[in-house]
Amino acid sequence: MFQKAMLIYNGNAGQRDAEKILSQTAPILASKIPKLFLYQTQKPGDAEHFCRQHGEEVELVIVMGGDGTVHEAINGLAPLDKRPGLAILPAGTCNDFARSLNIPLNLKQAAELIVFNGVECEVDLVETDDRYFSNFWGTGLIAAASESIDDTSKGMFGRLSYYMSALRTLSEQDTFHFKLEFDGRTVEDDAVMLLFMNGKSIGAAEFPMESIQMDDGLLNVLVVKEAGFTLLKEIFTAKTSVDWEENESTITQYMTSSCKVTLDETQTIDLDGEHYKGAHDTIRILNKHISVIVPSGATAENG
Repeated sequence: MFQKAMLIYNGNAGQRDAEKILSQTAPILASKIPKLFLYQTQKPGDAEHFCRQHGEEVELVIVMGGDGTVHEAINGLAPLDKRPGLAILPAGTCNDFARSLNIPLNLKQAAELIVFNGVECEVDLVETDDRYFSNFWGTGLIAAASESIDDTSKGMFGRLSYYMSALRTLSEQDTFHFKLEFDGRTVEDDAVMLLFMNGKSIGAAEFPMESIQMDDGLLNVLVVKEAGFTLLKEIFTAKTSVDWEENESTITQYMTSSCKVTLDETQTIDLDGEHYKGAHDTIRILNKHISVIVPSGATAENG
């Protein structure tokens, strides 16, 4: 299928862990990809740099790591004129991008998907004023929860650390004023969270919204008011049954291809796990901007 590919893996995972993961996946990939180049990240930004510098030289970029490494790769690949395909070997804590596309979380199965039975599917990416994201942009509760997770608890508790942090933050989050401008209309209100979703998984919890599709050219915008805490607790604690419709008066949803966001004061923004301070942003969908290897039927089921 592919003659030339680049495999980026996280060098901070530890020598033994990296060797173990590579031993599970590299032989499978190399059996079908004649030219497979390995790039090891050593510091933040390396994956993005590798993709910008070498992305146009290969047919496929394979990212072995968590959502942070995937996010870097997306930001390296999205601006390229000639973009290679993208494949994911999920090796992180939550692996939200992989979950949204139904990519196997088992590394051996994910490697086999890439070279044996996967299909290429064009999916949406999203451009902000300065960066790109594949999964979500959020401020308020979502940013506070993500920002409060330290590396120690993440290492000890894994995905549970996200839920623990979210539940702690629920009782502490202040409201803020915002303005959204999209499709010729303006929405102004107070909220505890704004969330722009392209994928449907955050912190390994899947939002129960069939309207979230990763290839429809639309963003799902959620405005969460304080009264929506009960529903959010159910989502963050990974319960399987959530009655969304019953709570829709406390969580307002919009769908649009682009939106200008203005906050009344500077807030922490969470962009697929990348944090920065800001009070305004322009968010625009890039329809079917990159080709990703997914299981057959994954996009029809999960976007």
